[in-house]
Amino acid sequence: MRNFLIGLVFLALIWVEVDARLVRVRRIRRLVGATERDAQITDFRVSPQDDEGVFKFAFKTSNGIDVQAAGSPLETIGIYSYTSPEGVPIETRYIADELGFHVVGRHLPQPPPTPDYILRSLEYIRTHSEDGKLKKPHVL
Repeated sequence: MRNFLIGLVFLALIWVEVDARLVRVRRIRRLVGATERDAQITDFRVSPQDDEGVFKFAFKTSNGIDVQAAGSPLETIGIYSYTSPEGVPIETRYIADELGFHVVGRHLPQPPPTPDYILRSLEYIRTHSEDGKLKKPHVL
């Protein structure tokens, strides 16, 4: 009997988790809307890798998504754009290379400007040694 009750509690916990996931999926589908779910690819272009390993691809969808990318195994550049649910056009450009993934877009948050006192501190560190004495300038 004890094992039966433990099993029953376990099944109830699993059902609660599954139900919560279904609620989230339904909520997302409601927010996204039918036009997003039923989007079709309207344009698709792909160029396989050439002799130097360079590839290109692009596609567009009926709901306004536009994606383009080109590159090699060592470096890829691309751009994608779409309209946000608020109606704001979003355009994102990126480059992925040996230094990482770098993204640029007006919709992305920007860091605040570096305060003057930090810039002055960095300049002091650059021009002074650890004991506070002025470093001798390097003459080439």
